[in-house]
Amino acid sequence: MAAVEASGLPRTAKRNYSTLVSALQTLGYSIPGFVATAVITLEGQPIAQVAVDDLDISPLYGYFSTILQEVLRSLAHVGWDNYEDTVITSSDRHLLLRFIGNAKDIFQVLITTREADPLESLEMMANVGEAISAALR
Repeated sequence: MAAVEASGLPRTAKRNYSTLVSALQTLGYSIPGFVATAVITLEGQPIAQVAVDDLDISPLYGYFSTILQEVLRSLAHVGWDNYEDTVITSSDRHLLLRFIGNAKDIFQVLITTREADPLESLEMMANVGEAISAALR
């Protein structure tokens, strides 16, 4: 599992980068069918990524950000503003999106193969969410 640090990351966020990567790696080792996970700002800027086989999912960050922004806009439009998570399923992958903390400015994406149970994966994401949040402070 390889970790990638985003260049241009503010110095305060780098301070706990090893803790952040450790939490992401723990998540990766805990989920069968793990492909990649990343922490991204709502503007689509990378903070950290861990993936198998040096896979780089950073070209997808902007798309993930747009998905979450539009979901939040849609929920707010109809008064359903308590967003929890997003699960997207393709023929061979699950993509899971979940905010870190309550500020809704940083989120985590998890990509797995279809062998992983998305509900269990969301639970694992929630379990490492506190460690990720603490590493970002």
